[in-house]
Amino acid sequence: MDKHWFEYVKHCYDLVVETEGITELVLDHEIEAYVVHLTAKNFKRTDIGNNAVAIMMMEALNSGHRDNLVDVADECLIIHSYPLRQHRWPSPTYYQDMGTIAYGMAGHIMEDNFVPAGRVLSAIFRKTHSL
Repeated sequence: MDKHWFEYVKHCYDLVVETEGITELVLDHEIEAYVVHLTAKNFKRTDIGNNAVAIMMMEALNSGHRDNLVDVADECLIIHSYPLRQHRWPSPTYYQDMGTIAYGMAGHIMEDNFVPAGRVLSAIFRKTHSL
């Protein structure tokens, strides 16, 4: 665990809650906590979107580990929410579709919450990107 983990979580929590207020989109507590931890976990990443999601999905399926599917879905949620390299996407909903499928295959609660969580994350990106 990074020595700044708790600071990341605190600041990401503040950012998510503030953004929920601005967007008037309040996530269920469990989804809000997931988004906060996802944001904190990926706080320092610089390689988001570098790997082909379809290949990651195939590898996750072959591994048989639920957590690998969740990792693929999380990557899709981040890419979709912070439209990274959008001009290279196969379709406007590719990452949403792939992420929802991966969460669903993992039996994860985010399958039904991809869109609202993505809206909050997208609003965070727009807000912080304009600073």
